[in-house]
Order: sequence, then C-alpha cells, then structure tokens
Amino acid sequence: MGVSALLGDWAISGNSVGLVNAGALPHLRWRIQRHHAVRELEVSIQGVPAPYLVLAPADPDAVLDQTARAFARQQATKAAEGSQSGATSSGGWHMPYWATPWASGLAVAEAVVAEPGSVAGARVIELGCGLGITAMALVRAGARLTVVDCWGETLAFCRYNALRAGTQNPPHGAGVRAGTIRTRLADWRTDVGRDALIAGGPYDLVVAADVLYEPEDIAVLFTILHRLVGPSGAVWLAEPGRTTSRKFVQETDDAGWIRDTNTVTRDPWPADSGRATVRLHRYSGIGPAGAEPRADDLPGPNS
Repeated sequence: MGVSALLGDWAISGNSVGLVNAGALPHLRWRIQRHHAVRELEVSIQGVPAPYLVLAPADPDAVLDQTARAFARQQATKAAEGSQSGATSSGGWHMPYWATPWASGLAVAEAVVAEPGSVAGARVIELGCGLGITAMALVRAGARLTVVDCWGETLAFCRYNALRAGTQNPPHGAGVRAGTIRTRLADWRTDVGRDALIAGGPYDLVVAADVLYEPEDIAVLFTILHRLVGPSGAVWLAEPGRTTSRKFVQETDDAGWIRDTNTVTRDPWPADSGRATVRLHRYSGIGPAGAEPRADDLPGPNS
C-alpha cells in the first residue's frame, strides 16, 4: 500500500494541523476504512474519567500477515535478480506491531495525564506513534506534537485518534487548550530518517514507548536522542524490560545521563495491551548546549 494512498498530503507535507479542524475526521476515517476493517477500543487511562476511544484495525494479526507476505515477495524478487537483503532493524524493514495497544504507550499517556502542565505548549516529538494513545494524551494536554513512524498506516490511525480526542473531549489540565499534531513519515534507524528529524529540532520533549527491539537500535537511539532534545529538554522512554532496553538504560547510566525511573504495574492493562510491568525513564540534561527552537515553528495565533 502506498503511503499517499492512505494519508494523502497530510503526512508528506508535514504541516501542523490544529485540532479545530474537526471536519477532517470523517474523510480521514473513510480513507482508513478503504484499506482496513476497523474496531473501536475503549482504553482506560488512570486519571481520566471516561475511557479513551481508540480506532484500531479489526484484526491486528492480519496486518502482520500482510506485511510478512509482502516481505516474502520482495525477498523472492531480489533473489531472482541475484541481490541479497535482510529484514534488519537498520535495513528499513520492520514488522507492524503498531496495530494493537501496548502497555508502554499507556504508561506514557498516564504520565502526561498526571502532569499536563509539563507538556502544555511544549514542542514534543514521539518516535514510533502506534495507534496514537500517547498522542491522544499529549494533544489533550496542549502539546505541539510531531509524531513519527515508518508506517504510513500508523500515522493515519494516530492522527485520527488524536484529532478526535482533541476535538470531542475536554483538555487535560485546568485552562489548557488542545494542542496541534503533525505527522512525519520517517525511519529514525536510517541515516536519511535521522537527518530529517534532527533538522526539525530541537524539541522540549522526546517520547519513545517500546521502540527498542534489536541490539543495533541501542547505539542509533542513543545518538539521535542527543541531537533531538534541546539543552533544557527531556526524554521519556517507556520499556517493558526487554534485554535490549536494559542494555540501553545501562549505556545511558554509563554515559552519565540524569535518569529518574518509575515502575508502573497493571494486572492486567486494558485492551490486552501487553506486559504488565513498564519502566518509565525520564532523562534530563542530555541535549546539546546552545540549541534553540526554530523561529518558524513557534506557535501562531491559530495553533
């Protein structure tokens, strides 16, 4: 499936979309449903009176199967042409685990709900947005949010869920207005993707939930976080205790990053959202000295 077929110009242009544009919701949902049967999930977030209503693929396993078949076809074509490739993390091919909620994303959303003032008006970038549960919390707390993923489908679901949450629900935090959201189709594991994201920085907050899968991801994420966050900015990294995640945290400790960690346990998490224990690491003081926000990305009167 081509990205433009699902997202149109939304993801490709990278333009920020204010949540006042509620009229975009029916058209965006129509475009999503041209490619996916969907279901509505009710996801309970601690601190929120009513569950989040999340649009998701009706059959997450079918999304995985489609991608696996497409990869097999690609490999067969390359083999026939005499070339070789592998489905490595740095090679740009990733399985679409975005189609179901994950506990790490819910943990970050709950942290936002608990402290909406920490993100209100802030420039925030999320690496790997999934269905958008974290994005829903961020826009309702007033963040100026950029969501990044290597799957165009993911960005469409995330945008729909975040826009709907921002337009149809009260904001998180007294007196806080809803924020804005922009989508960026990019793979932060590749040189091209990293350069594109770094060019848009620095950010006040970088959010990443459950993004460390392969050993080679450790050095890549370590490097990009340094360059994405501003000197007074922060990083929130949520992870469920995989070996790769533990190694990344050890690397940051060895490098002297300032870290505060909160362990969150739910049994079970709502909506079959994966493992019960999540570690939310909050880092500070890791950005380059002297970095300043770009003037052209400061909030305008209609943001």
